[in-house]
Amino acid sequence: MEKEVSNRRVFTIFSYLKKTYQYARKDKKYLFFFLIGSILMCVIDVVAPLLSARQILYLTDEVWQQLLGVTLIIFGVEILRNICMNVNNYFINKYFYAVKKNIQLDVARKVLQIETGILQANSSGTFIERASNDTDTLAHIFIQGIDYLTYLIAVIGVLFSILFLNITIFFLYLLFVILLFCAQKYAAKKIQEKNKFRKQKKDKASGFISELVRGAKDIKLLNAEHSFLAEADQVIEELGEASYSWTRTKAWFRFLNADLRDLLDLGILLLGIYFITHNELEVATMLIILSYRGHILSISSNLENFYDIIKQFELAAERIFEILEGDKYPKETFGDKHIDKVNGEIAFHNVSFSYEEGQEVLKNISFQIHPNETVSFVGKSGSGKSTIFNLISALYKPNEGMITFDGIPLNQLDKTSIRQNMSVISQNPYIFNMSIRENLTIIKKDLTEEEMIAACKIACLHDFILTLKDGYDTIVGEGGVTLSGGQRQRLAIARALILKTEIILFDEATSALDNETQHDIQQSIQNMQGEYTILIIAHRLSTVINSDRLLLIDDGKIAGEGSHYELLHNNPIYQKLYELELKDTEKK
Repeated sequence: MEKEVSNRRVFTIFSYLKKTYQYARKDKKYLFFFLIGSILMCVIDVVAPLLSARQILYLTDEVWQQLLGVTLIIFGVEILRNICMNVNNYFINKYFYAVKKNIQLDVARKVLQIETGILQANSSGTFIERASNDTDTLAHIFIQGIDYLTYLIAVIGVLFSILFLNITIFFLYLLFVILLFCAQKYAAKKIQEKNKFRKQKKDKASGFISELVRGAKDIKLLNAEHSFLAEADQVIEELGEASYSWTRTKAWFRFLNADLRDLLDLGILLLGIYFITHNELEVATMLIILSYRGHILSISSNLENFYDIIKQFELAAERIFEILEGDKYPKETFGDKHIDKVNGEIAFHNVSFSYEEGQEVLKNISFQIHPNETVSFVGKSGSGKSTIFNLISALYKPNEGMITFDGIPLNQLDKTSIRQNMSVISQNPYIFNMSIRENLTIIKKDLTEEEMIAACKIACLHDFILTLKDGYDTIVGEGGVTLSGGQRQRLAIARALILKTEIILFDEATSALDNETQHDIQQSIQNMQGEYTILIIAHRLSTVINSDRLLLIDDGKIAGEGSHYELLHNNPIYQKLYELELKDTEKK
């Protein structure tokens, strides 16, 4: 059974290597040149001790002409070694950064395809750690593989050289190599178990610290520093204990390897003394054997590193390919039907949806939005309004029923047909840690200065930008931290307007705006009415009075439909919402 597990693991590792190589194929020429250079350095490592021993012999025998010749040869060999090292370093860097970029881009691409619910259920640290450290491990594997392959060739060359010099010492070296191999194989298994546990704790710690930094403002306002620091103390302590256990395990096996190495060293020296004193070995030959000793003694540390690298690679590959291929992080799926530009007709046909089983958010709702119509969704918090937008955006799929765009089922359309034809301006838009200009140009590379300024003017943001020292080149910080809530929303509105999509969704997009700015945004929306299909979720009913229609959502169902005035006169639920808003306004 254990052998079957071992065989399966070997197969898995080779499978991961094959998949990883796909990212290296384009840059394999760098690997080839690196391999040639490594083999040349390997030959130098085998030949150099022979030359050095010959140099000592000529020196002791006072054969000056031959000494000068071999010294010049050694000088040339060392110059060649330095050239090879420098050239190899160039090829390593060219290869590594190219392959790492390929893997990271693919990971980033796949992360963006993961279902929204799965992304929200996992810590961002899980993906950050894999996209940074784990991709390093994968990109390095073939470089390290060539390093150890050429080292192995050098060791084999050394062993054969020793075989011809003294068969007894050869078998002693061979026994040492076999013992070390078995010991390292056992050690690698134990170290891998510890490291896998450490990685899990590291993901958890990275995710929590990321949340702590991003949520620092709310933590302060909630006066929750103590509890968050206590939790941070716990997760960091757990990571520390796991890391300590991992390093102690490695240190223990390293200690045993060192003892084995010292025993071998002692055995070689004793054998050498014995053979020399019995005239069975020349001093010069013993000098050559001692020159090779470093290669053999380094087997223990190299085996340890080799097994560690393989295990690190296996773990990193498992984590990376979980994202790239596995079922653990399901990807969004779309149809294959493409339309360049939708008319803007949206319909829900008996749609039901729940984020968690048994907790239905939308319950068999049906409605239709006509092209170039402005429709607002109103209702108390938690009634299902934002869920409707999530379904329209294809961030989630309905459990039952069907959604159509221009009469075509949404699940038949490809991603571009859906996402390229709509803009969503959310209540809490994510602003990237870039300049204002970059936040706008990143979604449209050919954006002109005139288009950018026009969008910012419509969003009532241009005048504010002109007051900033660096204007449109002002860096706004992570999440737009240097901007107010209203300014972030206006920047998000400008970002959406730049896309000029047929469908625009405002999800509480004016909730953080003051009354004056909200009035300006409302005017901007009114200016767009009739040209775009506009859907609005609004907390304040006063912002949706001019919509063509209102859909009242209550407990996941359509509880009313009509204009503001129609609902105000004939719908008790809407009347209550409006009365509550009036009371809140009077209190303020």
